[in-house]
Amino acid sequence: MPVGWTSFIHHPGAEYSGPGICGLGSADGIKIGEHGTGPKVKPATRDYLPDPAGIARLRAYAARWLPGVDPDTASTTTCLYTTTPDHNFVIDRRGPMTVAAGFSGHGFKFAPAIGELIAGLVNGTTDAPELFALGGHRKPAVAGRAR
Repeated sequence: MPVGWTSFIHHPGAEYSGPGICGLGSADGIKIGEHGTGPKVKPATRDYLPDPAGIARLRAYAARWLPGVDPDTASTTTCLYTTTPDHNFVIDRRGPMTVAAGFSGHGFKFAPAIGELIAGLVNGTTDAPELFALGGHRKPAVAGRAR
């Protein structure tokens, strides 16, 4: 039976200074993970070993921020996801081709809005936002931007 815990994202700020954390309830308990702290790897050659320092950070995070969670009973695993260098999606149309990429890790939260945007691009009723532009005409991210 799923745990009654909402999905959340906790970015560094005045009250939290660690790496970004995401979490959600599941049949297995509360799942949490860090964003962007692991090494760059290739799927075929990664070692699947959790980083001990990362485990320690997540246990400390759970002890401080997740009431009722026992971090000492946690099990660990690794996962892969893709992201762009500026952590924004790529959503654009070039001629007859529409491209939508970079959603792994956090795209599910935006599915309704992204679906509407992509449908508009495919049928030609909307333009791609410059923030999500493909390739060379994409502007770099602004440091410190709220997400």
